[in-house]
Amino acid sequence: MAEAVTDLGHWEGRDVHVPDVLVALERLRRSGERTATRTSVVTLVAVAEDAEAGRAACDAMHVLGGRHPGRTIVLVMDPGAAPREGPWLDAEVHLHPAEAEGVNVWSEDVILSVRGSAQRHLDSVVEPLALPDLPLALWYVSSEPRPGDPLVDAADVVLVDSKELGGVTAYPDILQLARRRTVSDLSWVRLTPWRLVLGSLFEGQAYRPFVHGVHAAVVRGKPGPRHLLAGWLISQLDLPRRFLHLEDARHAAVHLAAEHEGRHGEFRADRADGARLVRASASVDGGPHHEELRPLPDTSLAWSLARALSVLDRDPVYEEALAGALELAA
Repeated sequence: MAEAVTDLGHWEGRDVHVPDVLVALERLRRSGERTATRTSVVTLVAVAEDAEAGRAACDAMHVLGGRHPGRTIVLVMDPGAAPREGPWLDAEVHLHPAEAEGVNVWSEDVILSVRGSAQRHLDSVVEPLALPDLPLALWYVSSEPRPGDPLVDAADVVLVDSKELGGVTAYPDILQLARRRTVSDLSWVRLTPWRLVLGSLFEGQAYRPFVHGVHAAVVRGKPGPRHLLAGWLISQLDLPRRFLHLEDARHAAVHLAAEHEGRHGEFRADRADGARLVRASASVDGGPHHEELRPLPDTSLAWSLARALSVLDRDPVYEEALAGALELAA
């Protein structure tokens, strides 16, 4: 497992138990002169199917730097390991620095390769390591939680990426999960710029009345994201399914047609070719007409994760969009 760019402290152990990891954390915190102050806002538990996915989880948190300092616990499942009795772990602990508002801070990575009976009781592995009195975010990096997984019940929010889980095929399970726990979908987070652009097209006296008169919508994009975007339109505009037309495309695009008091309006958002720009336009018969280019923000894993960790509350709008997406996929 890759280390952070700079370590303030490091420990490794093979065939250890959770108490050994806790002792190592305490020793690292006490040893030597700290060049930064420990500060934490979240415990992030990332469940990864392999070491590569675990590295991606740690790397994304390192990019966040001081924005979301805390303890990252990566649980790497090791189904290929020789079976043995007991909750045996291979462990790495890293203390790494960052900066928050000009102050040097440090946070922790706890990377556990989980074998044996511990895989059936991940909640007992995580509970002693979670920071007290802080929210616990549970991130399934490339897999879905098992039905009845007690780790889900211990989390304040469950992070998934529906695109990585198979898109529309994963929506029924994600919707069921959202009825039990707060769910944050990184695919939904990445659609935030598009939702903001589309909403802004109806701002102003000339355009606002048309939002209630949308009678046709074309949504382009890859499977999964385009269904979520279309599901959002269904739920927010109260559109019948027959008004929606989905098309496969490399980049997202939305075209809406609307009527108000006998006048026709067109509202469009398209990705500009070869650039991270959205061309947004709104036009009404007889005027007015508005067009602008808007930059798309970085939608890397770190950006999506930062947005998801910034709001840990339940998102009813997402759940309605997910239900609409399921309706379209049926």
